[in-house]
Amino acid sequence: MGTYKPGVFGPFNGRVGDVVAAKWKDVNVVKNRPAKSKKPATVTQIDQRARFGLGTTFAGKAAEMIAIGFRGMAGNVTPTNIVAKQLLKDCITGTYPNYVLDYPKISLSKDGNLDLGSKLSVQVLPEQTVQVSWVMDTKPGKVTDATDKVYILLYNADKHKSIKSGDGLVRGDSPVNLYVPGSFIGDKVHCWLFFASVKNKEVSATAYLGVVTILA
Repeated sequence: MGTYKPGVFGPFNGRVGDVVAAKWKDVNVVKNRPAKSKKPATVTQIDQRARFGLGTTFAGKAAEMIAIGFRGMAGNVTPTNIVAKQLLKDCITGTYPNYVLDYPKISLSKDGNLDLGSKLSVQVLPEQTVQVSWVMDTKPGKVTDATDKVYILLYNADKHKSIKSGDGLVRGDSPVNLYVPGSFIGDKVHCWLFFASVKNKEVSATAYLGVVTILA
């Protein structure tokens, strides 16, 4: 892989002949088009692809929140790749072809200094509603502020679809109601939460709140 300087027509993305151009970490890069192998995949390769696909699918659905939860990380590795690596290492259980994610182990944020608070909970309400609540801890020594933004992720594993909280929610807004599509009725939905400061780049650890079944 190499880098290039855009010409008079600016940078380009995609394939030209056997060269592929893309942008990675704000750097324009080029690399050779990978050659297709004619050999059948081995059992190990099939197994690895299944695990990789499961991990990257989830990470992609949560990419926007992961970018916030791992903001300020040094190095050239993207936040989504950090989480994908964590998923592959620690959060996949079962045997091929029945791999599943170990949802309580998934983290959408680095373990920062912000406090999570207490009495974090998720419950399902009628009319396709999920309610998330928490109590802000104001005890001395706790790093917390009512203006901290709250990020909530709901994930429907059967449909591989996610619902994210709005950008304007803050720590002082508890409880929060999130509405899901009618197609989710009867499905199980997993829920995570973390906080991020608006004053600096601090974030909290991620709390897995559990799984609920959506009601009509």
